[in-house]
Order: sequence, then structure tokens, then C-alpha cells
Amino acid sequence: MFDIVNDVGSGSNQWLNIFLLIAAVTRVYLEIIKYDFTALPLTSGMFKGNKEQAQKFHRNGLYLSLGYIVLSAPFTLFA
Repeated sequence: MFDIVNDVGSGSNQWLNIFLLIAAVTRVYLEIIKYDFTALPLTSGMFKGNKEQAQKFHRNGLYLSLGYIVLSAPFTLFA
């Protein structure tokens, strides 16, 4: 039986880390090319036209993506 708490000896799921790293890099790339995240239908539905709050939400997503890249890329690339 698999026990996630006591299974310390096994390695991390490298494919999941690679997928999340690619997603984070894609998120940063979309920010660089000035993609308008507030124009997405889900964003407009969540924030009901409050563009400032939607921009803050997506800015936090950018910070999370940058943090993930900085903290996990060296371990993923050099493992």
C-alpha cells in the first residue's frame, strides 16, 4: 500500500515538476508579450467588470509563476 506520509525515500514526480515549470514559463511569456488576461471570459465573470481587481489577481499569478521558476528550475534542470 502506498503511504504518502511515510514514503520519504522515493523521489519527487519529475514529470509533474517539468509540466508545472513549462506552465510557469508560458505564463511569464504571455506577460512579456502583453497578453490581456482581463479580457478572458472567466476573469470577467469572476470580477464582474472590476478591472483593477482582476489585474491584481493576475499580477499575483505572475509573482507565483516567477517564484516557482526561481525556486524549482535549478532542482528540475540539474536533477
